[in-house]
Amino acid sequence: MLSIADGLLRQATEDIEIAGTTIRAGDGVVFSTSVINRDEDVYPAPDTLDFHRSTRHHVAFGFGIHQCLGQNLARTELEIALRALLERLPGLRLAAPPDEIPFKPGNTIQGMLELPVSW
Repeated sequence: MLSIADGLLRQATEDIEIAGTTIRAGDGVVFSTSVINRDEDVYPAPDTLDFHRSTRHHVAFGFGIHQCLGQNLARTELEIALRALLERLPGLRLAAPPDEIPFKPGNTIQGMLELPVSW
């Protein structure tokens, strides 16, 4: 799952060194959810749609006290909408290879520019 907002803003609570770079306590840090959610050590084949994949460590809706308050509503809406769509259009499929679907480039808000389908 992709988060439409790709940046999580946090503040370091202690000094830490990552890959030779020191982050000091109090420094602002931005995490990319696109990168975090594609960690192959956590998610084998991260770009493959897998409805049975554990989402325990997924951060599309944030994490901890910064979690999205509407995440349960969003998941329920998505489940209802996808079920209704697939029931009405059982032959629904992509009309283009996945790697040809254009995405809006950006560091904060992202998503598909178009999604060609047929049924």
